[in-house]
Amino acid sequence: MVGSTAVTDVITYNASQLGAIATTTLPAGQKFALILSNASDISGLTDDDLNDNAYTFAAGFSAAGNGHVESTNSGTSWQPQGGTPAFRLTVSPIVPSVSITCTPSELLAVAGQVSTCTVTIDTPSTTDTPINLNLPPANPGYTTTCTSPLVIPANATQASCTITAVANTTPNAPDVIAAISVAPPTTADAYTIEGDAAQITIRSGDVVVPPVATPTPVPTLGAVGLVSLVSVMGLMGLRRSRKSA
Repeated sequence: MVGSTAVTDVITYNASQLGAIATTTLPAGQKFALILSNASDISGLTDDDLNDNAYTFAAGFSAAGNGHVESTNSGTSWQPQGGTPAFRLTVSPIVPSVSITCTPSELLAVAGQVSTCTVTIDTPSTTDTPINLNLPPANPGYTTTCTSPLVIPANATQASCTITAVANTTPNAPDVIAAISVAPPTTADAYTIEGDAAQITIRSGDVVVPPVATPTPVPTLGAVGLVSLVSVMGLMGLRRSRKSA
């Protein structure tokens, strides 16, 4: 960490800078030294009241002993000092941004036309991330698998759902529009919303799919009709045989 001679200076690191710093996991039950350095200026620290006092650092750090070392010449020499230096560290969480896109953005009102809507988070989480959505209203022109919340699995950056066109059977029907967007999170600062709502247009006006005709049942003869038919065929056969004789 870059230090400063002014105790009131605030030093800020952005996400890119923090991402370039190697990380490690500190084992529990051990003592560690927190070192602040500056390659171009004096790195002086002092305790909060200039007396020999012991302090405990937050976030799991503890004082290794009553005292610290200090350099006033950029690390050329170090002098032991009494007391534990006061140090304040504020960590602001990185809030991920979430967007949604649907591809393709236009469908024909025929069976099998599907648009895939993908919700993307720019920073994956180690746990499942529920994303609230403003869902398209119910409409006979399409069906959807999209639900709210849509969960992005742990360590993933995307989750998807679909909007499927329904075949049009009405001549000159108007086009149907399905809009879907990311809604604010249930938990404050869980994510921010990036980009606009996605919109899928289902073209119906030039597409007419006739309904499937219902098959007409073939009439059948009852038992009496069947006996009559056999009798008639028998008489015709007998008559033909007599003529032949």
